[in-house]
Amino acid sequence: MLTTRTLLSYLALAALTTASLNAGGLYLYELSTTETSMAGAGWAARAQDPTTVVTNPGGMSRLDGTQIQLTVQPLAIDTSFSSDSGGGSELDSVLPGGSLFITHKIDDQWSVGFSMAGFFGLGLDYDTGWEGRYYVDEITLQSVGFQPTVSYKVNDQLSVGAGVTLIYTQFEQKMSVNNGPLEDDGKLKLDDNTHSTQVNLGILYELNEKTRVGLQYLSESDVDLKTKPKVKGDGATSNLLRNIGKVDLGMTLPQSVIFSAFHQISDKWAVMGNIGWQEWSEFGKVDVDVYGPPNKSITSDRGYKDTWNFALGLQHQLNEQWRLNTGVAYDTEMVDEDDMTPDLPTSDSWRYGIGATYQRSENLDISFGYEIIWYGDLDLDVNRSPLAGEVSGTYENYAIHFFGFSFNWKL
Repeated sequence: MLTTRTLLSYLALAALTTASLNAGGLYLYELSTTETSMAGAGWAARAQDPTTVVTNPGGMSRLDGTQIQLTVQPLAIDTSFSSDSGGGSELDSVLPGGSLFITHKIDDQWSVGFSMAGFFGLGLDYDTGWEGRYYVDEITLQSVGFQPTVSYKVNDQLSVGAGVTLIYTQFEQKMSVNNGPLEDDGKLKLDDNTHSTQVNLGILYELNEKTRVGLQYLSESDVDLKTKPKVKGDGATSNLLRNIGKVDLGMTLPQSVIFSAFHQISDKWAVMGNIGWQEWSEFGKVDVDVYGPPNKSITSDRGYKDTWNFALGLQHQLNEQWRLNTGVAYDTEMVDEDDMTPDLPTSDSWRYGIGATYQRSENLDISFGYEIIWYGDLDLDVNRSPLAGEVSGTYENYAIHFFGFSFNWKL
């Protein structure tokens, strides 16, 4: 017999599935082709193109005139799930991505900028009827940030900047409903779109003409999703879910800090690196309000942990026209393997990037790059409730591939 607690747990499972994908999608470093090919190394200190509008607003002081950068960047998810029971599911998918950055130098001290950056919201689409269908069948998140920015050059060494980002988020999540052994599965769908804001602060300090350091801070951002569950099918669970009026999900996008350094070794070589921190432990606490029947509220902690990022990159000026970029980065795990769920198979990861920038003319740079995020094999063993059941197996050779193409016009 279904109880109110069991029903609430089922809705919470669906809600938290959405939340965890959000965590995986919003804070990717791959905003532009240069960031992709550098694996994000030098994020807050490089300030070589309009991407600095986001990576460090203070870096806009280094850019002359008006610059416009357009990036097209699809990503491909490459993995399959092999079940211990002998089944499984393919998870290959391709998602579009892109960004636009604009900077304008007003005078020797003031610069302004604007960005429209897709956050490449990750999506998963499991095979029909897979054993984890009561956790998730399909989930897609699309997030775009719109950020006006201003920077001020305090003196020849110090620049500061600030921006306020309006984040538009749209999600759709589907899962199967367990109606028991005598009834066919039902279908549950949650979808909504919402807005939130986030403050972006940056400081750039140039020790000398060859060395500079940067610091970027992103504030927390409260996200409130409201959705009416859409239910198909007949059966005890489906019928109870159909009577739910509304589900509210309250979560917090984490604050983050990243420190970067850049050093021009010679006319040909430059080296750079990062140390970063993101407060995912706070994000993992999700408030779920269900408006009846029944009227219930819970706060669930998914056991997320704060993460650390370490990156190292190199640039080589091959000649007047060509610059080669490469980088490697390591991110600590956001969740222990014991707490991992099918909505976000994740662990610690390595990024490897490579690419080049070609100066087509004085007014046009063309960049292209490739990066792989490598997770390897991830073991899953979860049994959250009788309705969801047990899912056990391995995500094999899990990787995400990025392909970037950018055009930077200097007006």
